[in-house]
Amino acid sequence: MSAPTEAALEARAVGVRYGARAALVDVDARVAPGETLGVIGPNGSGKSTLIRVLAGVRRPTGGDVLLGGRPLHAVSRRERARTIALVPQETHLAFPIRVRDLVLLGRAPHTGRFGLERGEDLRAAHDAMERAEVLELAERSVDELSGGERQRVVLARALAQDARILLLDEPTAFLDLKHEVVLLDLVRELCRTRRLAVVVVLHDLNLAAMYCDRLLLLDRGRAHATGPPDAVLTYADLCAVYGTELYVAPNDVTGQRVVLPLSREHRERLARLDRR
Repeated sequence: MSAPTEAALEARAVGVRYGARAALVDVDARVAPGETLGVIGPNGSGKSTLIRVLAGVRRPTGGDVLLGGRPLHAVSRRERARTIALVPQETHLAFPIRVRDLVLLGRAPHTGRFGLERGEDLRAAHDAMERAEVLELAERSVDELSGGERQRVVLARALAQDARILLLDEPTAFLDLKHEVVLLDLVRELCRTRRLAVVVVLHDLNLAAMYCDRLLLLDRGRAHATGPPDAVLTYADLCAVYGTELYVAPNDVTGQRVVLPLSREHRERLARLDRR
């Protein structure tokens, strides 16, 4: 029996409080190189807080985060920036900036003392824009873009960073159907070919089933279930956490789970059948 792969990034019994409110309670999470961990759960369950803790943006009030076995808080900001790339839910810019220049900011951890871009930085930014399908937007101002275009540009900035760990907080929130799968196909390809460790927050449980190796289901700041998608996306667990009736069944094409919410009409019909 082979030894388990060492975690690239790991949370151990992590807790976070916002005043009197507990946002996370004793949450364990780990992701290895070449693996995608999906974080799912209802609004307010702690998904974004966990991503911020893993990125080092938020210091936990309890527990530890380990980067390659080392305490994250002991790693320098520059080394963290070279190792962990974060795509947040929203990116707020204080001033107008061209797409090309925003993507080049992803190279900041690799530039020299005076922050001057070299040829390799320009090539990395060009390659990242091409992969994220935003190269044609390179000379546009970011504040002129749609939400979906802007999200792809922020992904390109993270790819240009050339980090070993990629943290994505609802990266498909503003994307149309085509670009949802384009983005997640790209992330999965990089995960497999470059052995990236990926943690992604997803609201769409069907995308989570299709693209994630393992899932962590959060419920009010606690880990309700973790494991392969088929073990986590069960009717009982999802109904308990989301508090509504759902349709859960295998997809005829992929063989993975399909999860659909039911309208009130269908929920009432189920309730009548249960009473018989």
